Amino acid sequence: MVGEWNDMDSLAAARPMMIGILDTFRDMLEDLGSDLGVTDPVSGSVVAEI
Repeated sequence: MVGEWNDMDSLAAARPMMIGILDTFRDMLEDLGSDLGVTDPVSGSVVAEI
C-alpha cells in the first residue's frame, strides 16, 4: 500500500485508521523473520517517487 499526506501531522492522524485496515488482513501476511513481524512500516518525506 502507498499513501500520501500533505504533512507529517496528517500522517500521524491517519495512523489509527491505517492500523484498522491492516488488522482486517494481518492474518494473511507472512512473517519473513528478522524480528520485523508481518509489517515493517517506512515513512518520511519521500519513500519512493513514482
